[in-house]
Amino acid sequence: MDEEPSEAQGPGRRRRKRRKAPPRISAGDFERAALRHLERYPSSSAGLRAVLERRAERSRTHHGDEEDREATAASIEATLARMSELGFLDDRRYGQALAQRIRGRGGSLRKVAAALHEKGISGALRAQLLEEVGDAEAELEAALTYARRRRLGVHRRGNPLGAPEADTPGDCEHEDSERAERQRLKRKKELGALARAGFSFEVAARALDTP
Repeated sequence: MDEEPSEAQGPGRRRRKRRKAPPRISAGDFERAALRHLERYPSSSAGLRAVLERRAERSRTHHGDEEDREATAASIEATLARMSELGFLDDRRYGQALAQRIRGRGGSLRKVAAALHEKGISGALRAQLLEEVGDAEAELEAALTYARRRRLGVHRRGNPLGAPEADTPGDCEHEDSERAERQRLKRKKELGALARAGFSFEVAARALDTP
């Protein structure tokens, strides 16, 4: 937010900054604010709407205006339409980029769905985008990426194949049993991590066993 320095408070003191008064609500201000925001941040229509609504509320609070809220809402919607017309606002493009970014980092389809919902992507478009990235192969590939990043299963540190440690002289049946139990608990914990990330048991098990 734009700020301007206030007067110095005394010798040797740093000058404090004070916020500039927000402009009064207007269609022109909404459009300028929308352009500045979209230049810096990719956004969905819902996200940009929230930004403009907060801007309107700050103006309303500062100036004590009691303007027609329906007119303000209509002005915001007109600004969103204008940004879409100019090609700066595109929910499909934004949603596709978001879904691909999450998939590329090992995100499950459930995580993609939650992120699209959080960003305000509409139900119909959200369903289309999930269908585009939701096939079984893509889900397994995401789980493999997650397992590699977290070093789970065959990607564990010090045990790259995820196999039991080699026997050493002096091993006994009791030690073998303890080692097997440690491996079982470790695998259970890793399956739980993948489940919490949104992957099914079947996909999680395959991801742990696939180099």
